[in-house]
Amino acid sequence: MNMIDQLNITDFQVFTDENENADSSVSNSYKFSSKMLLSAFHAQPHGFLNGGASLALAEITAGMASNAIGSGQYFALGQSINANHLNPKKCEGFVNARGLLLKNGKCNHVWEIKITDENETLISQITVVNALVPQKNSDK
Repeated sequence: MNMIDQLNITDFQVFTDENENADSSVSNSYKFSSKMLLSAFHAQPHGFLNGGASLALAEITAGMASNAIGSGQYFALGQSINANHLNPKKCEGFVNARGLLLKNGKCNHVWEIKITDENETLISQITVVNALVPQKNSDK
C-alpha cells in the first residue's frame, strides 16, 4: 500500500484556467485539486487533524501535479515545504487541497496549496517547492 492509499487521497486532478491570467507572473495557471477522507489514522491525540497529515497531503499532491505537467520529461522531488496551520479540524469528514503553480521553472516548481474543510474554512496554507529531475532516456 502506498501513501496515497494510506492517507485516503482521492479525486486528484490537474487543470489550467485560461480565463484567469490576470497575474502575468503566473504563466499557464496550472492548478490541482484533491480530497483526503479523514479517519482516526489522521488524528493527533485530541482528535483533531494532525498537521503532519496536512503536510503529507500537500507534498504528495504537489508532486503528482508537477509530474503530470512534465509528461514524463522529469520527475518531481520535494525540496522544501512551509506550512501555516490556521484553524483546527475535527478528524471526521474530509479536507480539500487546492494548489496553484506560482513558479513553473526549468529546475523547480513552487506550489501554493490551501487546505479547506467541507465548509471552505481554511485549515492550512502550505508552500511546496519541487525540484525537477530530468528523466533519463530509457533507450540507452
